[in-house]
Amino acid sequence: MSRDAAMAHLETYLAQVRRNLKGLSEAEIREVLLELRAHVLDRVEGHLTPRTVETALAALGSPREVGRANVTERVAAVMEKDRSFFGVLAAVVRLAGLSLAGFFLFLVSLTGYGVAASFLGVAVLKPFRPGHVGLWRTAPDTYSMGALSHPAEGQELLGWWIIPVGLVLGLAIGYLTWRFGRFCIRAMVRRPAREPGVSPAV
Repeated sequence: MSRDAAMAHLETYLAQVRRNLKGLSEAEIREVLLELRAHVLDRVEGHLTPRTVETALAALGSPREVGRANVTERVAAVMEKDRSFFGVLAAVVRLAGLSLAGFFLFLVSLTGYGVAASFLGVAVLKPFRPGHVGLWRTAPDTYSMGALSHPAEGQELLGWWIIPVGLVLGLAIGYLTWRFGRFCIRAMVRRPAREPGVSPAV
């Protein structure tokens, strides 16, 4: 009976972990749960009682912590295989709903890529609408970048220089945003001495 109670306690914990593994495939979820189960059974070393199981589970952490840590680490592992702009952006989007830090990273990335796209868009459009596209001062303390339907209402500040400036700033901001995303995803992975049975950090 003691053994059955211990296994029931372990299975309850694993079921709670499963609920916090949203975003992983079914195969990944099974792998995580098998690793955790094997780890706990190794820790009790044949003395399978509710007390020894509880001690092993306490060392792992709460089901929510373990679940989110595994999702974060596996997303980071996928990102390391695909370090392209789209690979990092996909990782950022997946992490956005997991934690406040993930959501903050998503907002920063969205802002950075949006600003980069704005600079690049102005640089590309300038040759096609030279009198309408640029960096404008429309009032003493009001500036805007993009296309004006009535150019006479504003003063263009950079002229054709907006092309090299827009290209350089757009690419630089996009690159820095990409690097920032990679750095933050790696930082979100709990690196210090992980318990066996939890996916290894990237």
